Amino acid sequence: MVKDKAYSQAHLPIAQQQTAIGHAVRFVYLMTAVAHLARLSHDESKRQDCLRLWNNMAQRQLYITGGIGSQSSGEAFSSDYDLPNDTVYAESCASIGLMMFARRMLEMEGNSQYADVMERALYNTVLGGMALDGKHFFYVNPLEVHPKSLKFNHIYDHVKPIRQRWFGCACCPPNIARVLTSIGHYLYTPREDALYINIYAGNSMEVPVENGTLRLRVRGNYPWQEQVTIAVESPQPVRHTLALRLPDWCTQPQIILNGEEVEQDIRKGYLHITREWQEGDTLNLTLPMPVRRVYGNPLVRHVAGKVAIQRGPLVYCLEQADNGESLHNLWLPADAPFTTFEGKGLFRHKILIQAPGYRYEQSNPEQQPLWHYDSAPAKRQPQILTFIRGLAGLTGVKAKCGSG
Repeated sequence: MVKDKAYSQAHLPIAQQQTAIGHAVRFVYLMTAVAHLARLSHDESKRQDCLRLWNNMAQRQLYITGGIGSQSSGEAFSSDYDLPNDTVYAESCASIGLMMFARRMLEMEGNSQYADVMERALYNTVLGGMALDGKHFFYVNPLEVHPKSLKFNHIYDHVKPIRQRWFGCACCPPNIARVLTSIGHYLYTPREDALYINIYAGNSMEVPVENGTLRLRVRGNYPWQEQVTIAVESPQPVRHTLALRLPDWCTQPQIILNGEEVEQDIRKGYLHITREWQEGDTLNLTLPMPVRRVYGNPLVRHVAGKVAIQRGPLVYCLEQADNGESLHNLWLPADAPFTTFEGKGLFRHKILIQAPGYRYEQSNPEQQPLWHYDSAPAKRQPQILTFIRGLAGLTGVKAKCGSG
């Protein structure tokens, strides 16, 4: 189905394109190749094209979960700041392509902004696209689901309330498998100036450097726990620079090398440590993970009056299984404290969050009218007279139920 040339990324030369547009997966796949070519050919104009389009996508068209592609029509980007929570497409493949684009940008420039987005996509959408059993999958990844509406409202035809066994177009399941089997390319970025460590998942790695072989082992229960240990296991001493990413969600990271604090040589979000590394050297990282409230840009109308909850790189959600139906009637006081605890059963070894809140309730709402009258100070006009003064925004009434 070719809706227009933008769908196929054939509407404009890259040099003339100002925004992320068209089919989201095609866009990030194309930009992955452009970024790779820009680095290999030392083409500054192509590098600037990549920066311009990355910035538009990451600053105006990216979901907090690392999803991209906000509309089901064309599986595509929309306009800037048009990020609906319930009708979003956010295909799993699109977030994988986003990781691929970020990887190539990191190879071109050691800047943590790319790794921050890459981690956000990995831990919230890509891994969320596969069930814990590894046999059921999401094709699209909405941030808000109303199960009772899915059967009747065709605007949600693309949304599934549970992960599926397979799909007629089954691109996402093998794509998730592919990114997991090549995860080392995302955890690390070898560059001439340093070995960049982007994501602190447990692993063992070996990479040739100028004067030998560098071997590392990373341990820790990341992203659930704050402590990460990086042990050097190189058979021979090797001089090189390790660049440790300081995540954007972490305000007070602590890095200890062999029991002593490390000198703060921070460049573009990475702590650089240059020395002769030898077997037994140990880096201990503490990355505090307080529960944080995250507020959307005021231009994103879909999150007005809402707040997201994040701990470390993980974005949390409310489900009916724990909180009952009508989740839209829940609100969180501005001063509500958060409590973290380890889950049980399916959530064993996972950190869950609890906070006191309120539910707006009305007795026998099924017997109440759809609306009731109250005075309101805002200037309004009859619905039948809308748009007589030209193109303009339109909304209904929203009552704020609490501060924060």
